[in-house]
Order: sequence, then C-alpha cells, then structure tokens
Amino acid sequence: MRKHFLTFFILFLTAGTSYSQEIRCNDSTFISQQLKAIRQTDQEIRAKVIREMTYKDPVAMKKIALEMKVSDQRNQLFISSLLDKCGWPKGLSILENNTIFLVIDHADTAFMTRYFPLLKTQADLGIVAKNDLATLQDRMMLKRGQKQLFGTQTFKIGNIVTIWPIEDSEGLDTRRRGMGLLPMDDYISLLKKTYQSEVIWDRNLTAETAQEQMRKKN
Repeated sequence: MRKHFLTFFILFLTAGTSYSQEIRCNDSTFISQQLKAIRQTDQEIRAKVIREMTYKDPVAMKKIALEMKVSDQRNQLFISSLLDKCGWPKGLSILENNTIFLVIDHADTAFMTRYFPLLKTQADLGIVAKNDLATLQDRMMLKRGQKQLFGTQTFKIGNIVTIWPIEDSEGLDTRRRGMGLLPMDDYISLLKKTYQSEVIWDRNLTAETAQEQMRKKN
C-alpha cells in the first residue's frame, strides 16, 4: 500500500512539473483546451457527489470524495502553473474565466489566499464575475471559522443543509445585489431544489457553534 502511494505521489509531482514546462503563454488554443477539460472533470465529479447524496452510502461517498480530491489537485497544478508563469490569460471566454475561479474555489485555504488578490483584480476589471469573487471570499471566511458576508456557503449534516453564519444579516440582500447574487430567499429555494433537502438559516447561529456541529459530523 505504501509503495503504491509513493508511486502515485511521484507521478503526481511529475505531472505538476510537466505542466509548467508545457504551458506557452501565447498559445491560446492549448490553454482553452486545458480549461475546457478541467471544467468538465470539475463539474462531472461534483454532479456525481450530489447524486450520491440521495443514496446516503458512506462508503460510496468516501470513495467519491477521494476521487474528487485527486481530480481537484491535478486541476490546481495546471492553474497554479498557468497563473504563476503567465498571469491571468487575456482573451478568455466567460466560461474559461469562470473555470479558473472554480479551481481556486475548490482548493485549500492556502491556495485560495495565494490567488485571491489576482482574482479580485480580474473582478474589479469586469473579467471575472463579482458573484464568483463573493463566493470565494465567503468560502475563505468559512474555512477560517469566520462569519461570511454574502451568504453563499452552507454545510450539510444528514438531510439538513444549514447556511453558514452571516455577518450583518440585515444588510445581506443589499450586499448580495451589489455582487450580482440572487436575493437570499430565492437562493435558499434554489438550494432546496438542488440538494432535495431541508435548508435552515438560523440567524442566531454563531461561527463557533457551526464549527462544532461540523466537527461532530466528521
């Protein structure tokens, strides 16, 4: 088992090295092809996770979660190589810019923090959607155990989806409107439809209590 893991780890590192060598910053066709493939794998594995949630099989969920982690890490290797070598590529389509956001959003806190300033610059320029920036900012705050600003983040325990605690809930819809997000009530309706689960927004829930609930779940 250890030997197999070591072999995988070496291949994983080798793949990351080859990415930086392969990328040509002026080769828009190559970059577009890679981003298209990345988007497909990112969305397919997450659709698979959502489907599997309805079966409530912990063994199957664990297997899919591992599959998703490996896929995400490989996508992150390409995106980090691309951004570090070329900066944010110019002339990308809306979907291609969104794909870079998705990879950053699905990474760990260190990766998010590293590329958040670059993403913010692109959002300020109108290249990246403001709702993507809001989503990433909320996810970073959740991972740090802080209240979110825009109400995009949730956590699921059993059949219940709970909105992660929100700072200044009274001004939430104004902030959401400024970032191109749906009103909170409409967003909750969308979540219910997506997850086929009850969705709870407890305005008195603290970040500390939410963290404790997540720890008990794990």
